[in-house]
Parts: sequence; C-alpha cells; structure tokens
Amino acid sequence: MNNITINQKPLGEYLRLKEAAQYLGISRVTLHRLTENDQTFPPKIHITSRCCVFKRKSLDSWLTSKES
Repeated sequence: MNNITINQKPLGEYLRLKEAAQYLGISRVTLHRLTENDQTFPPKIHITSRCCVFKRKSLDSWLTSKES
C-alpha cells in the first residue's frame, strides 16, 4: 500500500471531496466541474445526503488514462 499523505494525514482508500481535489492538485470547483462535465471522470460515492467520497484507485486510473 502506498503511504501517501496530504498535510501529514495518511490517505485511505476513499477520499472526501477536499482530499480528492488536493490529491489531484485542482480546486474543489474544478473537481465539481469534472464530475458534472467529464463522462470519463470517476463518479462520486454518496455516503449520506451531505457526504461524498471518491475511490483513490479510480482517481489514479483516470489520471493514467489522461496520460495517453
């Protein structure tokens, strides 16, 4: 398992919206735009009506597909 950290906090398998934006190096607004407009972007997972997460592996796969 990769020991990736943001602000000294180890990242888990699932990332909250703020963590996902930091992980990708984009703003939260850009993250929102990607989820709305990019059909290839991984979907949000709704934990509750007010809490969403992304799978870190899905974000990694999306980034890899953008390299091609």
